[in-house]
Amino acid sequence: MVKIKKILVCSAWPYAHNIPHLGNLIGCLLSGDVFARYYRIRGFDTLYVSGTDMHGTSIEVEAIKQGISPKELAEKNHKIIKKLIEEFEIKFDNYTTTETENHKEFVKEIYLQMEKNGFITTKTEKRAFCKNCQKFLADAFIVGKCPKCDYGYAKGNQCEKCGAFLEAEELIEPICKICEKSKIIFKKTKHWYIDLKKLQSEIAKYVKSHPEWSTNVKHFTVNWLKEGLKPRAVTRDIVWGIDAPFKGASGKKIYVWAEAALGYISATKEINKNWKDFWFGEDVKQIYTLAKDNIPFHTLLFPAQLLASEQDYHLPDQIAATEYLNWEGGQKFSKTRKVGIFMDDALELLPATYWRFYLLYNRPEGKDIEFSWIEFDKAVNKVLIGDYVNFVNRVTTLADKYFDGKIDNLNLKLDKEDNEVLNGIKNAEKKISETIEKGFLSGALKEIMALAKIGNIYLQKREPWKQENKRKETLYVCSNLVKAISILSYPFIPSVSEKVWNLFGIKNMKWKDALKTQGFICKKPKNILSKINVDELKDKIEKRTKVTKGEILFKKIETDIKLVQPKVENKQGGDKMITIEDFGKVELKIATILEAEAIEGSDKLVKLQIDVGEKKQIVAGIRTIYSPEDLVGKQIVVVNNLQPTKLKGVDSNGMLLAANDNGPVLLTVDKPVKNGSKVS
Repeated sequence: MVKIKKILVCSAWPYAHNIPHLGNLIGCLLSGDVFARYYRIRGFDTLYVSGTDMHGTSIEVEAIKQGISPKELAEKNHKIIKKLIEEFEIKFDNYTTTETENHKEFVKEIYLQMEKNGFITTKTEKRAFCKNCQKFLADAFIVGKCPKCDYGYAKGNQCEKCGAFLEAEELIEPICKICEKSKIIFKKTKHWYIDLKKLQSEIAKYVKSHPEWSTNVKHFTVNWLKEGLKPRAVTRDIVWGIDAPFKGASGKKIYVWAEAALGYISATKEINKNWKDFWFGEDVKQIYTLAKDNIPFHTLLFPAQLLASEQDYHLPDQIAATEYLNWEGGQKFSKTRKVGIFMDDALELLPATYWRFYLLYNRPEGKDIEFSWIEFDKAVNKVLIGDYVNFVNRVTTLADKYFDGKIDNLNLKLDKEDNEVLNGIKNAEKKISETIEKGFLSGALKEIMALAKIGNIYLQKREPWKQENKRKETLYVCSNLVKAISILSYPFIPSVSEKVWNLFGIKNMKWKDALKTQGFICKKPKNILSKINVDELKDKIEKRTKVTKGEILFKKIETDIKLVQPKVENKQGGDKMITIEDFGKVELKIATILEAEAIEGSDKLVKLQIDVGEKKQIVAGIRTIYSPEDLVGKQIVVVNNLQPTKLKGVDSNGMLLAANDNGPVLLTVDKPVKNGSKVS
């Protein structure tokens, strides 16, 4: 087996149409930074590359809204994103864009090579065309019901719920996301395809060679292979993107999915004359950080492109994919709806270290999680500051008080307890290394912080402020434990580690130095991080949004608020204004869901038993997003005086409210409210 000498870390590319949110940050950019810093401090020849994905229909649409060109929008946002990345202490060797000439030329070259090798075909077929917008639609801008799992908001290229590959024409009742109309027809147009079917056996062999992949990675990948790979379009009828290089493809662009991953290669090529060592060498390990919706593109489609080029590229090794980090209440982050925290918001509120620690400590590695202020308080105030920073402060204060900061290793008499703590560092280091290399960053960080807890317990038990005869040995052990923690945590919270190194008079630490013991000349104690008031922080977030959940009920904020029930045709037609008297007829109340049960024969409806000051039953069409188990205990807003009706033969005596953002999003309350409280 070839010894690994080089590490290439690749992070999925943020889209230029908007600022990344905390979920994007932990799934891609921040996770990649941890891997890169870890392997650098281990002494590996490491490169970390990514960039801003400048192309795609989403950028076209947003540019139209802003009255500027797609190029202007993409370049403007790229500068903002790059600056935010730097402020989050994320250290890329190259953070570039898909709009460089280097990238464009590379994409064209590799596609011409695929065509030469017989893996590019053409087909004239019907593609989605919006009669209202008068344009062909990229798959991501068509939503409808998934034909595989009945999820109501699948995109035209993939269902994010079941992971199935889709074609837009397969969607049931498709809707254009640009104009939100259902005026979609399918017009004939010629496109170029990569023939994945020809590559099925090679890709299956490649996938089989990676039994170490995590459960979620294997699940998505194997399911696609079982269904059988089919030719997939690599061109689109769009105006913004890379020109398709094929003969007869004038006016066509390379589809965004079909060129973004190739940017990992062009980004490496852009900055390193020895780039081929990272893409053709045997002594390299490649690590990809991404969210779960991106898994098939990195385990199937990108490898297929490399195989089709027949140039013997090194295929992806480790796929470090996270589950989703959602906002409170299971809501998806949305800049327009002012839901959640985005990178720019976060840094205006707190320095990067706080966010890095919380996100990595709670990285969604086994299941989707929700942002939680309670968990934020626990991670930052109790663990990072209460355990680790407090331990550093105690040790430096005692070293200054009793030894003027000088803790040497002369004439030490270490006892069994001292050696157990020092040996514990070695045992922990091994486990931490293995955990990081397997891709479980949250688990590794928890192991590191456990050392700080051990240090505090040891220090409290030894009482160096009382036991003068063991004082030096105790502070020697504690100082070396602090050093070890600072080195092991460096990939996660580098600025804190650097402050600790400065306090202890050390620098240029390597991973192996965590296992060494030494004396120190400490500087005067200095607080390196302060606790935060989470309640005040939460208030700031709510004030920044300027929109409370209650207000969302009555205002249009870039999205329509819809009552979640089966659609009823508006025979009168058109939107009509209402008076305050009309609105006063609607009785809105707070209720708690007591029981939830799926309704047989429907994939959308769920029967709810609620407490709205009195117990009653309602039916809601939200099961495509919320499972019955997830609903129990949630507080919701209901129309309490709606005329009773029957849905699928089940009585419904009211209706809950939800926003429509690619699926229903329950309207909830900021804090527990008495059931039956009126909303006004």
